[in-house]
Amino acid sequence: MAQVKDLPHDLLAEKTLLGCLMVDGRSYDQMSDLKLGGKDFYHPQFGLIFDAITNLTQANNPIDYITVCGKLTERGLLEKVGGQSAVLEIVEEQASTANIYHYAKIVKDKSSLREIVRTAFRVADMGMEYTGKTEDFFQEVESSFFKLTNDAKSGAMVQLNNCLMENLKELEDTSRKAGEIQGLSSGYPELDKLLLGMQPGQLIILAARPAMGKTSLALNMAINGCEQSKLPVAIFSLEMLSNELSMRLLSGKAKVDSKRIRTKNFFDQDLRSLGKAVHELSTFPIFINDSGESTILDIQSQCRKIKTDQGLGLVIIDYLQLMSSPDKRLPREQQISEMSRGLKNMAKDLQCPVVALSQLNRGVEARPNKRPSTADLRESGAIEQDADVVMFVYRDEVYNPDTKEPGIAEIIVGKNRAGETGTVKLAWVGAYTSFENLAPGHYAHETSAH
Repeated sequence: MAQVKDLPHDLLAEKTLLGCLMVDGRSYDQMSDLKLGGKDFYHPQFGLIFDAITNLTQANNPIDYITVCGKLTERGLLEKVGGQSAVLEIVEEQASTANIYHYAKIVKDKSSLREIVRTAFRVADMGMEYTGKTEDFFQEVESSFFKLTNDAKSGAMVQLNNCLMENLKELEDTSRKAGEIQGLSSGYPELDKLLLGMQPGQLIILAARPAMGKTSLALNMAINGCEQSKLPVAIFSLEMLSNELSMRLLSGKAKVDSKRIRTKNFFDQDLRSLGKAVHELSTFPIFINDSGESTILDIQSQCRKIKTDQGLGLVIIDYLQLMSSPDKRLPREQQISEMSRGLKNMAKDLQCPVVALSQLNRGVEARPNKRPSTADLRESGAIEQDADVVMFVYRDEVYNPDTKEPGIAEIIVGKNRAGETGTVKLAWVGAYTSFENLAPGHYAHETSAH
């Protein structure tokens, strides 16, 4: 294993940064988004001095040679850093504070590199001696590196005028007609009116009890979004195999009864319809991963690759409760909470909408009115908290064979940060597991301001 002295570092940047801070303490705020701490310094004495400066800043005390020496004395650390002469030497060798952010960034980057190297060594050592299941080792490795990527994210402030410039560019964009939605279309105009399209960075939760058709609706949205944007769609199926999903897509696109496909009991027209559908679907950049053990880290890295190569329009995860948590030792509710927060961060990072399917609690079936609400989301209130949009699929005929609306599905938008909540009605065609738009005048949906 490499010695500590071999780890990445830049002592000159560390020393210069401390000198700048002691000459101009106000410059500390310029680098606050880097979340720098004493542990980020390679030289332990420099780390102690930086912690003293941070302490003074937090207490709103002035920062200079005298106050830093005073703080170190108060904490019994002055001799440990080399005494007053060592602190004075740093001050005397300081450079221009104009470049303070640059010096701080070097210190942070070297610290991150050291942590990556340490983690890699730790993983190598673990791997040499590991006697448990390989799958558990993978989880341990993923968890280690997932923590690194999360810790590396900075929280820089953005000035309002920069945001307003982006707003103006958007408003001046004449490529969309008046009234046309800004985000990715779901393919259902009435639903788009509520959602205003699926927006980049949004986490959209699509929830229902089993057999309501949530997977089918997500697949329909994938096809519609891909057709409209020409951008790739990534589908992560943790329940169904890829060839099952593709057969569903084929049945819906060809409008051929899935039972006839399974039994190969075709009508004359069916093979022609299927052939045409195969040809059309083959041109769609839809990617399917049917690994049942996908973690957020897996999903994010695969999506980043697609985005880098071709762009990315939409990510679909079927379904959230089947995802593998980076840390299986946590209580289940906390695991779900970590994953929903991770999905929201992933949507922001990839700058595309992420649709995550979710199960609902059984309690919904014990009520006279079985239409779900956000309170019915299974295992964690964090899902509702992290989501920008929460939608439910409800088909009355599943519970009431004598329903007044057979073949009708209600898409209930229970939460919508960007627009209205309400209910949209679609036609459910069970023969080819597809949702279709109803004829004009049959929607009768209700909306309420968010």
